[in-house]
Amino acid sequence: MKIAIIGGGACGLVLGSILEKNGIDYIIFEKSLIGRKILASGNGKANISNINIDKKYYHNNEFAYKIVSTYYDKLMEYFKSINLYLKTDSEGRIYPLTESSMTVIDCINPNKAKIIENFSVNSITKINNKYYINDVRGPYDYVVCATGSIASFIKKKQNNCFDYLSNFNLKINDIIPSLVGFKCYGNFKRIFGVRVKCVASLLQNNKQIYSEAGEIIFKQDGISGICILNLSSYYAHLKDKSNCYISLDLIPNIDVFIKNHNQLIGLVHPKLVEFFKEFKIEEVNEYLHNFVMKIDEQYDYEFAQVVSGGIDISQINEDLSL
Repeated sequence: MKIAIIGGGACGLVLGSILEKNGIDYIIFEKSLIGRKILASGNGKANISNINIDKKYYHNNEFAYKIVSTYYDKLMEYFKSINLYLKTDSEGRIYPLTESSMTVIDCINPNKAKIIENFSVNSITKINNKYYINDVRGPYDYVVCATGSIASFIKKKQNNCFDYLSNFNLKINDIIPSLVGFKCYGNFKRIFGVRVKCVASLLQNNKQIYSEAGEIIFKQDGISGICILNLSSYYAHLKDKSNCYISLDLIPNIDVFIKNHNQLIGLVHPKLVEFFKEFKIEEVNEYLHNFVMKIDEQYDYEFAQVVSGGIDISQINEDLSL
């Protein structure tokens, strides 16, 4: 048996290492460099999983939840078997004990002799129950597509990112950034770089879609931060994205009514103090608990951690085969 794996990211490398342990022949095709997103994950610390796998974290999608819940324990056991020791932070994120993404790649320990880097797969062809890559590489008994997504790789969507699957007549849903910050109407240069722990809410036509407490970061033309990225996941699933905005409670659990701008000192970041000095006192009191930022659009793919869309799950079996 011989297996072709398209993609040298987390899934491709883990599969390769499992096949290696079981003496099964394989080859990994990677169009860039192996483990690129592993190295970038968690700001270099490799946020490889999360202890919170409730269905609600997957938009109550039964298909996604069944996959995660079925294989989660098996994945943790696999990491243990390769001596990849893990730690969990206060919000449930799982990292390697060393807090180094290189540890993940070193523990997976892919056989470099079976990895072809800088190789673009343009087509997969099936002939007599055997598979060929780009019509010249093969034959293979199975092909595993572990290409991940275009998130963080390019600035704009590439319409041909699934062209290599064109021979299989699959339904491909439109791809949009998810887990990404928002560009918002307004000029936020004066508070650019300010980090605030607050409660952020996504609303549409005055109806709350999702709310989460966490740290936000003001950009020159918008907003980002972990809780904002989580809000963007809900935004990405909206069919109609009109009239959406972010509401920030900058001082949650603090009940105060300021009578002059000097009272802001010690209450909010110094840059926000200067920013609010341009507003009337009654407006400031409103904005402290309801700082509204109207959404223009999401940031581009190069800033996204993941994307929504791709192969329609109605065409995928429970074991992820076609």
